[in-house]
Amino acid sequence: MRPLAPSIMLAAAALGVLAASSVMAAERGRPPPGILGYATADSRFSGQSVTGPVRRGPHGRLEVRLPGGTWIECGRSCSDTLRRETVDFWRNHGGREAGGDGPGYLNFRW
Repeated sequence: MRPLAPSIMLAAAALGVLAASSVMAAERGRPPPGILGYATADSRFSGQSVTGPVRRGPHGRLEVRLPGGTWIECGRSCSDTLRRETVDFWRNHGGREAGGDGPGYLNFRW
């Protein structure tokens, strides 16, 4: 019976490693405390995308975190706000005559 003891101990150790790895995998999939989930934004004009965490702000409204760490309140949706403020920022705020997301602005030329 002695030769059987090392194989039983080896099997028990293997089961322990499998159990620990499954617990760690479950913890990795869970967002940190205070984070409700994540918003992903894809650019309308290029192949860029960005993902940021979403939380409830101090006033109870949803907020999304920009890559620099700033939390901003979600507008239409958190992914749309994230897109407008990151990957499509210069398209919307760059002073171009056409192609922005907002309403058309009047341009006078002399």
